[in-house]
Amino acid sequence: MNEIRLRPATPADKPTIASLVQLYLYDMTEFMPFPVGPDGLFEYCYLDRFWRSPYLIMSGDEIAGFALVVDECPLTSRAPCWFTAEFFVLKAYRKRGVGLAALELALKAHPGDWHIAVPHANLAAQGFWGRALASRTSSLRDIHFDGDDWALYAFGSD
Repeated sequence: MNEIRLRPATPADKPTIASLVQLYLYDMTEFMPFPVGPDGLFEYCYLDRFWRSPYLIMSGDEIAGFALVVDECPLTSRAPCWFTAEFFVLKAYRKRGVGLAALELALKAHPGDWHIAVPHANLAAQGFWGRALASRTSSLRDIHFDGDDWALYAFGSD
């Protein structure tokens, strides 16, 4: 496996992440409906809101995904609290340790309290996050937010 790193995204990377968001939402339509606009693109109005600590997940020199980390939990309104607003690994890089390595890098880059929320409907993400956080001391609770049921992990990172 190539070296996995989180490359902080710059404003010039915003169109790249916007394109990756389309793939992310396409994958998620298996579990949750997302509207498609008249231009044929999935509607996503949160990129500016979540553009606080954006990253490209890199495998060597190749883009393997992205992560948008924010400093407050939108589901609980807790602040300060790190939160993965979006976290996406391209299918070609899944089940190879890329997501776990990227998560560990994000946790090291942002020490403190964390929340990670996963929609109950997204069974693949439930499996990933359950495995990824199994070794951490975390609390897990169900939360209803914006019409969906979520599993909310809360834990600390040094």
